Amino acid sequence: MTTHPLEINSRARAVKPSATLAISARAQELRAAGRKVFNFSAGQPDFPPPAAVAAAVTELLAGAPVGYAPVPGIPALRDAAAAELSAYHGIELARANLIVSCGAKHSLANLFMVTLEPGDEVVMATPYWVSYPEMVRLAGGTPKIVECPRTQGFKLSPDQLREAVGPKTKFLILNSPSNPAGVAYSEAELRALAGVLAEHAPQTWLLADDIYRKLTYGKPHASVVKACKGIAGIEDQIVLVDGVSKSHAMTGWRIGFLAAPIEVAKAVSAFQGQTTSGASTPAQWAALAAITNEASNAEVAKMLEKFAVRREAMLAGLRAAGAELVEPDGAFYVFPDFSKLCGQGKRFATDLELATFLLEDKGLATVPGSAFGAPGHLRLSFACSKEDIEEGTALMREALVG
Repeated sequence: MTTHPLEINSRARAVKPSATLAISARAQELRAAGRKVFNFSAGQPDFPPPAAVAAAVTELLAGAPVGYAPVPGIPALRDAAAAELSAYHGIELARANLIVSCGAKHSLANLFMVTLEPGDEVVMATPYWVSYPEMVRLAGGTPKIVECPRTQGFKLSPDQLREAVGPKTKFLILNSPSNPAGVAYSEAELRALAGVLAEHAPQTWLLADDIYRKLTYGKPHASVVKACKGIAGIEDQIVLVDGVSKSHAMTGWRIGFLAAPIEVAKAVSAFQGQTTSGASTPAQWAALAAITNEASNAEVAKMLEKFAVRREAMLAGLRAAGAELVEPDGAFYVFPDFSKLCGQGKRFATDLELATFLLEDKGLATVPGSAFGAPGHLRLSFACSKEDIEEGTALMREALVG
């Protein structure tokens, strides 16, 4: 019998594997082989979730059956998340605006799938999170990438945005603080960008990926909603993505939130209902405890204090290793520039070659900057012990400086 191959469609062929997940997998292989590996590639806190999370789930599991959750999320969690976001941003969000998904990544993907038409453009600045362009392409849209180098602080300027926005622009994505650079926009910077978007109302929306907003150092996070107050044409055209994964060390629980206009939320709920259905019921119980329990907030504050100490250790170690960098305002990443070592005629042809050398020869797991649209850089996470940071960056200094 003649068989024919089951062909992969053009959308799937266009999607690149996640470089961050690939590096983490290789690091795990080396560990399994008995190698000492310093995992600076991790995109997740190395702390346990707040104690109230486990306690709440344990209690509920003992007394309640674990059935399917409603597709848009359990009502109590939607209410709590809507209330928390309303209080933070100074707006009125209701349960109907809030969809619970399997992580913030799922929230983003759902949004793109229900709002993008073929040819719609989504503006994003480099360095961007690796999944943004791939999710946009998978939904039929076109990433519009704007180069924002280290010399301008990895931030998009109003002039750059004005040049990038066109008749097909649907969204501007702002991830603040950002993955991979940890940079955060001030309220004045956000307002200036919003003014440009308002020139293209009502066509263009602002998408705020706020998954790291509770992890900032030295200065508070600036709410994009508050920054846009009074700017006609954009103040009511903001979609928020948030969650508990990073702030509460709950990456594996996979809970994210999308706050959007009711019609968009309804469409996302319908789409999610035909794909994943509702997020895990116990995970939603856990998220509810995370955002409503006062003791949880205290534990998050302690985690942030430890991250701040590690941040200083990572910055000192990278400078000693010869890196040029922008100090991160938040999250738990540093995005040093090693372009003086990478390129034609230099020690390493590419940042991938540099990252491979550091992993295979020195046991340092990093992520090449080209995965984020910024060749010549590396992303390093300080979601690991201070001792590992000091020992690992000392090895890097020895390998790169001598």
